[in-house]
Amino acid sequence: MLWAVFAVVAGLTYCVQTEMNKNYKIDGFALNTFRALFSVLLLLPVIPFMEWPDLPAYYLVVILEAAISIVCMTAQYNLAAKRSGRVACLHQPIALMLTFVFWLMLEEDQRQFLLQNPLNATGIAFAFLLFMFSIQFIRKNDAGWSALLAVIPIAVLYAIMTVVSKVALQNGETLLQISLNFVFLCNALMFLMSFPLYYTQKHMKTLDRSAMVKISGVAFFHTVSWVFACVAIILTPNPAYVGVITGLAPIWFMLYYKFKGIQDDASPWAGLCMALAAIIIMLAAR
Repeated sequence: MLWAVFAVVAGLTYCVQTEMNKNYKIDGFALNTFRALFSVLLLLPVIPFMEWPDLPAYYLVVILEAAISIVCMTAQYNLAAKRSGRVACLHQPIALMLTFVFWLMLEEDQRQFLLQNPLNATGIAFAFLLFMFSIQFIRKNDAGWSALLAVIPIAVLYAIMTVVSKVALQNGETLLQISLNFVFLCNALMFLMSFPLYYTQKHMKTLDRSAMVKISGVAFFHTVSWVFACVAIILTPNPAYVGVITGLAPIWFMLYYKFKGIQDDASPWAGLCMALAAIIIMLAAR
């Protein structure tokens, strides 16, 4: 169950970097472009400790991951700026259900485990249903049709990305070293893909020194989140289980808003159900 610890840290830091742009309101594409650059700079000192697989397929996955991340993170940052960090994270319950199904289609051992352990399979199914039900009631104003339609494409792309990432990361010999390499290469490619388009759009004057400092803060939390998520994905039997833990974002936002005294109508009962779903997943997935 060590994967759950890494997933909690990944989820918390992910919420931080998402919510930050609610206050900064930096254009999503600009933020994602330079966040990737700052992430690369942050990881430069640990290059000697990274693992570099000799499988060409690994690097093809990195390219795919970078392309999907550009699309998804840009959309999320814009949603966070226009609405809130919580709305930007509404894709998570949809993505985790898709991830669970996609992984079962690929992994024979997981299918056999669930068939041979019906109690575990029932617990996991119940937890997913409870989680999906809870997310709809954590805050009704967020779960409208317009919000859900905005995040469905993000959810599908993230599900594909998560499954493909686990396949690639499992080729590594060491957890942290391969995760650092994966995040480093993805961010480097994201910047190389995004910057030419950003430059041609002539947005260079829209970001001053203050904006760059803000982006560097987002980059720090995003990098930490991504590395911990990679470690959790490697350790878990199904990457969707990590999604349940990181999908607790609405709870963290609810607690944060309460602590900060920000007016919020989130349902504590829905949050409790989400937490219960996560606990059931952790126990049933062993």
